[in-house]
Amino acid sequence: MTIETESTLPEPEPTVSSTGESRPSLWRAVLAGGRSFGTVAILIVLIVVFALSTDAFLTLRNVQNVLIVQTITALMTFGVMFPLIVGEFDLSVGYLIGFLAVLGAFLAGHGQGALVVIPAMILLGGVVGLINGLLTQKVGISSFIATLGVGIVLQGFTQGASGGKVLFNGIPSVVTKIGGGYAGPLAISVWIAIGFAIVLFYVLEQTPLGRSWYAVGGSERVSFLAGLRTARLKIAAFTVSGLMVGVASVLALGQSGSANPGFGPDLLLPAYAAAFLGVTTYRAGRYNVIGSVVGILLLAVGFNGLSLLGVPFWVQPIFNGGVLLVAVIVARAEARKVKVGT
Repeated sequence: MTIETESTLPEPEPTVSSTGESRPSLWRAVLAGGRSFGTVAILIVLIVVFALSTDAFLTLRNVQNVLIVQTITALMTFGVMFPLIVGEFDLSVGYLIGFLAVLGAFLAGHGQGALVVIPAMILLGGVVGLINGLLTQKVGISSFIATLGVGIVLQGFTQGASGGKVLFNGIPSVVTKIGGGYAGPLAISVWIAIGFAIVLFYVLEQTPLGRSWYAVGGSERVSFLAGLRTARLKIAAFTVSGLMVGVASVLALGQSGSANPGFGPDLLLPAYAAAFLGVTTYRAGRYNVIGSVVGILLLAVGFNGLSLLGVPFWVQPIFNGGVLLVAVIVARAEARKVKVGT
């Protein structure tokens, strides 16, 4: 029996105006463009407004500083994006980056060099992600509860390893070079973030693995019946999330040259806000790399511009929280539009 798919259905006849233009098709194109590039338009408007408001905004120094700071948020966003793609949440990432930064500083303070510190931070991040995946898929705990519980455990380890103090002794010069050094006009950490963005974009958009992750997020049951190993795919998504946070922790340790036991949880909201904003850009209704990058830049430009205009420090959490709420609302609306085919 042949099943008639969307591609085989006859196209409805458009209404043609007296000028020969197809009004419904044109209107749909305008709406689709607005949904796909509305965030980009907002970003451009913010850049223009802040550039006209303060001369310090578009200086090379300010642009470089904004980009280098956002590399950590970018990798955190890539990390939370993978569980979101498969329909899960990872609330441990904020605690994880703080724990890994303290771990790296702890190892460095006890005589370990970069060849031990960097792999230990990244690999342990992947191990924690794997544990999150196993707890959700093999034990059957909700991802909210499992990852939050793991995060709280990590916070305890962070306090224990640091003794509640900032660790700064013996940080390898290679780590500080990676975190704060420059290669040409951009910081090394910015090049690293760009490299990961390109690789992840290719994996998600051009490989069977990426398409399988999106299929699981679209319908886990249908994916399972189609032969996909949904549990393994979700575990892999959590593991990639942990690895991304591990790389982010190396950059964070290198940029600050120290590890503060209180660092990390505040990065959770910007990461999720950027990921949800990404749903409205490039591929409406789907978490994607290009949209997430635009979301990151939107958050960075917004807060940096407000800071240059002299807003107080407590505006940042209000700004991030407000953007997160708006992003979630818009993301849900886009998901409904995609489901009904508008």
